[in-house]
Amino acid sequence: MHRPSEGFSDKAKLTAFLGAFCFFLSAVEYMLPKPLPFMRLGIANLPILIAIDILPFKWFLVLALVKVIGMSIISGTLFSYIALFSLAGTMAAALTMWVLRRAGGRHISQIGVSIAGAMVSNATQILIARFLVFRETAWLIAPLFLGMGLATGTALGLFSERFSRVSRWYAMATGLPFAETETQAERKPGAIKAFFDRLSANRKEKRDAGRARKRERKEKAAAARALRRDKAMRFFSPGPMALAGVVVMVAFLYMKSLPAKALMLILFALAAAALGKRISLFVTFTVSAGIVIANLLIPSGKILGSFLGLRITEGALLEGLNRAITFEGLMFLSKASIMPGLNLPGRLGTIVASAFGYYERVLEYKGKIRPSAVAIDADALMMRVWEAAPEKETAQATSVKESKPGDRYRRFIGIVLLILAAIVTWAIAVFLR
Repeated sequence: MHRPSEGFSDKAKLTAFLGAFCFFLSAVEYMLPKPLPFMRLGIANLPILIAIDILPFKWFLVLALVKVIGMSIISGTLFSYIALFSLAGTMAAALTMWVLRRAGGRHISQIGVSIAGAMVSNATQILIARFLVFRETAWLIAPLFLGMGLATGTALGLFSERFSRVSRWYAMATGLPFAETETQAERKPGAIKAFFDRLSANRKEKRDAGRARKRERKEKAAAARALRRDKAMRFFSPGPMALAGVVVMVAFLYMKSLPAKALMLILFALAAAALGKRISLFVTFTVSAGIVIANLLIPSGKILGSFLGLRITEGALLEGLNRAITFEGLMFLSKASIMPGLNLPGRLGTIVASAFGYYERVLEYKGKIRPSAVAIDADALMMRVWEAAPEKETAQATSVKESKPGDRYRRFIGIVLLILAAIVTWAIAVFLR
């Protein structure tokens, strides 16, 4: 029986540490383009896959929950269907991987465990999408979704197998022997890096110039959003803002009037933009169009016409619009009401806050992740973050500004505005139901 090294016996600390890497990979995954908002590659499940042989079952499930909560706070989707998709998919994958690993032991590789988890996660999300978004047409995207799960599950399993063999941090966490020679061998420049260097040499200057212009535009937009966000944080606190979001969310879901929901969608989008949150109208329109078209594939009610051979029926169109507006409305509401520094109560909240402290350390890391030595460089990152405990133990400490004269008055105005927003939303829900 192998015993982990000293310092790894604190399971809460270990869970928060792995949760931070879930946050980081979730943030990376959130920025990647995808055909559907809930269709994810699943790379954020990598720390969960690694944790199977490290954490006891209770803490393993806590890690999965911390991952869902943290990524929902980072992406601003805590009050949206995205959080539900993530919770169901993550928990289904975590339970599947744990059971499979425990039942098969070392006879089932991490590749097989990873593939099983990815397939179950995607199948669970497809099932939820069938009832909440796409109706029967959800089965049309199932082959693509499951195929993507097979590919990403295999890739993550291969990486996990490699990482468990060469990682010093993993060896310390599990108490397994560590092969230093293999690690040093991988640090040498590999053929893969040389190949990519030769492939990109001719177009490097032009590509770098284009990237510099694009980066400059993004930095200006980010600076403008940060300025709006800083101003908003003088008026609103994360706790009351989240509570107001819950109240407004219930009222929004209670609404039956399509025009009223559309009006609230616009107001939520304007609020999210005013509070410095990143929104994309292109993504909003394309996702909404996809939801509407998917619902039109199942005719219902009076035939209104046809377009490119697709019959447009009144019932299917109204249901598609309602589902699209509800989906995007919850997205914008969540973005508007979830602020940095949101603290959750209880021990779970403490672990999430500690995970955000480690997350800040990950973002501050100055090392490189090379294509030719991803596993080794990832291990170096984990060792650096693990050995340097977070100085900022709560998420609030990383984001809340120092109090200034007049802040109490501003916060009072903010509370009044939140109460008015909740009252107006419920009035619209009741009178335009």
